[in-house]
Amino acid sequence: MTNKMSIVSCKICGQDSHGIHFGVRSCRACAAFFRRYAHSKWVIAKCTRKSANREMLLPSLPITKMLETWNEFQYGREIYSLASKTPTKLNPTLASFIGRPEFLMFCDPQPSNSKTFIDVQNLLSEASRLLNMGCETPILAENQLKKLSLGAKFLKLDVENVKFLGRFGKDEFVDVIEFYFVSVIKWISRFDEFQKLERDVQMTLLNSIWHVFMRFHKCSATALFRKSNHNALPSQKILRNVCMDRMKSCLDTTWMSDFPREYVGIYMKSQNIYEEDVIEQIEKLSPTDVELTYMFAQTCFQYAGNRFQGEILKITDRFQQILSDDLHVYYIVEQKNSRYFKRLAELMKVNNMIQKSVWESRPQRELNRVFNVLKIGFSHPEMFQDSPFCSFT
Repeated sequence: MTNKMSIVSCKICGQDSHGIHFGVRSCRACAAFFRRYAHSKWVIAKCTRKSANREMLLPSLPITKMLETWNEFQYGREIYSLASKTPTKLNPTLASFIGRPEFLMFCDPQPSNSKTFIDVQNLLSEASRLLNMGCETPILAENQLKKLSLGAKFLKLDVENVKFLGRFGKDEFVDVIEFYFVSVIKWISRFDEFQKLERDVQMTLLNSIWHVFMRFHKCSATALFRKSNHNALPSQKILRNVCMDRMKSCLDTTWMSDFPREYVGIYMKSQNIYEEDVIEQIEKLSPTDVELTYMFAQTCFQYAGNRFQGEILKITDRFQQILSDDLHVYYIVEQKNSRYFKRLAELMKVNNMIQKSVWESRPQRELNRVFNVLKIGFSHPEMFQDSPFCSFT
């Protein structure tokens, strides 16, 4: 509780003071009077009365005491006067700085025709050819999940034949797209339920899941590389069975962006959120071929279902149900593990991080489209939706 006896009185009126205003300890009311009276013409006016004792005119008013303390008044202490005397320099608006009206601010003065165009028509033709051929060899297995797991070579890293990439440019970029798109086709062709679909539905699924497959493969292959190579560095990642060290490899971005390489690198990094967490979890869990196959399939089918909804969602849900039943048989019969829930929950956490990586990086892709970070054009843009290379509106 404040002790009122300790409060210093106003030197003008004797009330509780509020602080020192204009050099005089005063209350709020007297301070306000000072503010009005300081620049008044009556301060310098002379008394017109001939009375000798002119101070008796206002014997009991606070103005008398104010005049007595006038020599203590300090000018230039008023915040309003300071603000009015200080020249204010306002930053120019974006429109005045650029010299263009706001409704034209985000329009290119001259439409750029310098996009790097990539034609994937031949790749899609190759996809149709591979789908017509079907699986390379007849496959005999107990169930659908086991058939898919026999294609685990497409999911894992060939540790014995890892190469190190010194430069990554346009040719390497196109090669990565072709590698993963073809790998997905060869892998999923082992799934009988997929083979029963109409060709247009097959192509819709392939066009949507190949880049999710690529994200997962990059993480799983990097985890296997680190596990087999204890000297592996955190900056080393596996892409297309090739090790790329972002600290040593030369990344050529001139063909894909007009921005500096550092800015492009920041954008590409924003498309790989949770990547390190996924790699660490896969390395820790060390999934078997069957588990890894289920993780790949469940992630890809769940993404496709969420993206398209409708009939595609029904198809992908049916695929996941079939593979889930097969995984249950695998744990119960082959692994003799009836309490596999905790193990499965840990595997699904990895899948959820992959899904979050796709959805939560969408705002950065929107900014990419607004500011044209990437200048890549594709003959079939729907194939690259939600991929890190998506640059269309």
